[in-house]
Amino acid sequence: VRSRSGDTEAYAVLVDAYKTALYRHCFALVRNEDTAEDIAQETCIAAYYALARFDPRKGRLSTWLFKIATNKALNWLKREARMVAADDTLIARIASTQPGPAESMLHKELHAAVAQLRPKYRAVISLYYWQGFSYHDIATVLNAPEGSVKVWMQRAKHSLRKELA
Repeated sequence: VRSRSGDTEAYAVLVDAYKTALYRHCFALVRNEDTAEDIAQETCIAAYYALARFDPRKGRLSTWLFKIATNKALNWLKREARMVAADDTLIARIASTQPGPAESMLHKELHAAVAQLRPKYRAVISLYYWQGFSYHDIATVLNAPEGSVKVWMQRAKHSLRKELA
């Protein structure tokens, strides 16, 4: 409530609560640390300016924040895809992005397999498994019917099984 009335200190507390999860979600989608950090920051800035329009009756703040982050990440991926068509060297740079060194081999394999999925499948995996969102909340974030989210999850799991087998 204080954040919605322009209290920057209250908003800073909100940002601290969500910044790591937003970064992880963005990284799961874009697979680039710098870009994920930029998108997470842009999300917090955009949310601050749009906070007065947030309606808690329509959903949780976390769902709203992740929707903003997902849209920004998917828009970035669309722009990047257009650039890849014009510049093949970008493919090598994207493909060389690796998860952090502290992760185990299994996590590296899983993240590499998830990175190969279509963007909406990556989003579903990230939101469900890594952020703990329900199918209903994922549908809200992705602005899609809940049934579509369930189908995307099935397809994502099927693709991951094939990739990791």
